[in-house]
Amino acid sequence: MNYGTDIKLGDDRDLVFLPAGDVETISGGALVAQDIAEEASIPRGSVKWDLEAGSELYNFLNDPTASEEGIIQELERLALKDPRVDASSVRGSRLEDGRFQLVFRPLSAVTQEALRFDLADLFGGGNE
Repeated sequence: MNYGTDIKLGDDRDLVFLPAGDVETISGGALVAQDIAEEASIPRGSVKWDLEAGSELYNFLNDPTASEEGIIQELERLALKDPRVDASSVRGSRLEDGRFQLVFRPLSAVTQEALRFDLADLFGGGNE
């Protein structure tokens, strides 16, 4: 399956350049993962032309009543809404270091992709 091609973004969400000065591109399962990570970093309702874009993760950031299950459900929702993701492969979890992980397999892909999120870093710049 062709997932398309896009500009690769670095950990700081800035463009990645090749040694020759060209902008690096990304494709395959890595592109699907990058797109989901970017969607997670956008507060839902903040994109004026698409109020459904983004995630509710920002709302969990300073909410003392936020549940681990709610965060995991939101991560899984982001993966499940992407038509390039095999729905049966989507799994969210909390890691021992406190970060959250989202594992999924793009359709027709052999390997899984894994994203790790620290909510504080997600909205301040940093996601691996």
